[in-house]
Amino acid sequence: MNSNRLIWQFVSALVFAVCTRAMAVVPAGSNAGTLPDITVWDEGNIRSALWAKLEAGGGGPVFVLPVYTHCTMSCPVLASKLARETARLAHGTAYRVLIFSFDPTDDAAALREFRVKEKLPDNWMLVRASAEDIRTFCDFFHYSILTEGSVMIHTNQIFLLDHTLRWRVTFVDENWSVADLTLWMKRSESGGLLSWIAMNPEQLAFISLGGMLLSLLLILWVLVSRSRGVRHADALET
Repeated sequence: MNSNRLIWQFVSALVFAVCTRAMAVVPAGSNAGTLPDITVWDEGNIRSALWAKLEAGGGGPVFVLPVYTHCTMSCPVLASKLARETARLAHGTAYRVLIFSFDPTDDAAALREFRVKEKLPDNWMLVRASAEDIRTFCDFFHYSILTEGSVMIHTNQIFLLDHTLRWRVTFVDENWSVADLTLWMKRSESGGLLSWIAMNPEQLAFISLGGMLLSLLLILWVLVSRSRGVRHADALET
């Protein structure tokens, strides 16, 4: 009895751990599209197109972290987590980081203060945008924001774009690590069947459903054929 209980507890814990890990990383799917090329301003209050800003920031995939600079809860936590985990990436790994303010009241000084306060790496890009372009940005990522006075309630997500700025993956809350970053950066940039399956789970679900339906039809066809064969044999015997 005790042995069976221990086995059941172990299996339950394993299933919970796998489900938690799966929830930490969500592929964007095949219809996610490319990041909108909105107008942004950086810490120096210099205006540019977002694509041009990212191109000037180097090569490789892009981590996008939405924040508002006077946040005292999840925004600093996620920024610190991303800085800590990206610092553990293999030496020479090419990537870019974009910190995007979704607060239309933020200005260049607020971006500079956020960088200093959170000790962000010098090569990370911090930008802000107009209210209209913030809506475009948030709508693209299906990113939800509610405002309660001076507090902005938002989802805790970091988005991964491939080098072409196509949305590929979402990292949820803090249940991810440098191993997840490395794996999904590789998958987002590589081809092949296995990478396609990992990045397009909804397509795999449709394929699996189609395979199941086809199997059921084949089974039904075999059963009907056998039934007809039995009836034909009985008729010959009589």
